[in-house]
Amino acid sequence: MNQPQLYLGLMSGTSLDGIDVALLDFTPQPPLLLAAKTFPLPASLRSELLALCQPGENEIERLGRADRALGETCADAALTLLRES
Repeated sequence: MNQPQLYLGLMSGTSLDGIDVALLDFTPQPPLLLAAKTFPLPASLRSELLALCQPGENEIERLGRADRALGETCADAALTLLRES
């Protein structure tokens, strides 16, 4: 019996309103969607990401903080979907 080929996909659109997470099994053909959910982006993080779309002060430092916060938010969303599935 083949091991399941499970993949997790994450994305956010340009509106930055949330993180979409999908869990798929690529063992069968066509692939099977096992679970999917959208997690709202925290308002403070969304504001910071939108502010980074315009020139401003301390961009590199702000980008570093926002990048870390976005990574942690994506990880939380992925782990939540996996727990719920």
